[in-house]
Amino acid sequence: MAVETIIHTIRHGHTDYNAEKRYAGTIDIPLSEKGIKDCREASQKLSDYPFDVVITSKMKRAIETAQLLVPQISCNVQSALCNERRFGVMEGHTWEEVLKFDPPILMIDVGNDLHTINPCGGEPFEDVWQRAKRFRSFLFKRYAGKSILVISHGVFMQMFHGLLRGSNCIESLAKYPSNLELYRFSFSGRHLVEEKAMKLSDRGVEIRF
Repeated sequence: MAVETIIHTIRHGHTDYNAEKRYAGTIDIPLSEKGIKDCREASQKLSDYPFDVVITSKMKRAIETAQLLVPQISCNVQSALCNERRFGVMEGHTWEEVLKFDPPILMIDVGNDLHTINPCGGEPFEDVWQRAKRFRSFLFKRYAGKSILVISHGVFMQMFHGLLRGSNCIESLAKYPSNLELYRFSFSGRHLVEEKAMKLSDRGVEIRF
C-alpha cells in the first residue's frame, strides 16, 4: 500500500514591500505590522492542524510567519532550497520603477500577468525550477508519510506548486499564491490525488476550491 504524504504550503505573511509593490527577493525583510497581526489571527485556525514538521526558507519573513502561525510545532527546519527567487537589479525597486529600466527587462505574459525573465544578476526561472525539484526530492526522501507544512515565497511557490501538479516551468507561472494562502497537496506514494486551497483571512478560512 502506497504511503500517504500531505504537503501543505503557505506563502509568508504581509510585508511593507508587498504594500509598496516592491521586489524583495533576497532582501531579508521582516513581516509588517499587518503581517504580524494577520498571522496571529490565522494561527487560531491552524491550531488543530496535525503538522508533523514545519519547513521554512532561511528568510525572516518566512521564519517569523512560522513562529506566529504554528508556535505549537516544535519540529522546525530551515532550507535555502525554498528561498525566494533572486531578482538581481530589480530588488528593492517597485514595479513602476522596473518598467522604466534601460535597457528594459524582458517580460513574458503567462496567466494574464507579466513575468520578468532576464534581470541582470537575477535567477532564471529554470534555476528556481531545479531548486524546486531538489526540494521536492528532499521532502519525499526525509518526510514521506508525514504531514508537512512549507512556508515560503511567491515565485518559489509558483514553481513548486506547478511541479507538484505536473506542469512545466513556464506553465507554473500562471498562478501566483497570495499571502497566507494555504494549499494542501495529498499524495499516494508520489502520485497527487487531491489538491485544495484555503485563504486564511480576518473572516476565518475561506474555501477556494
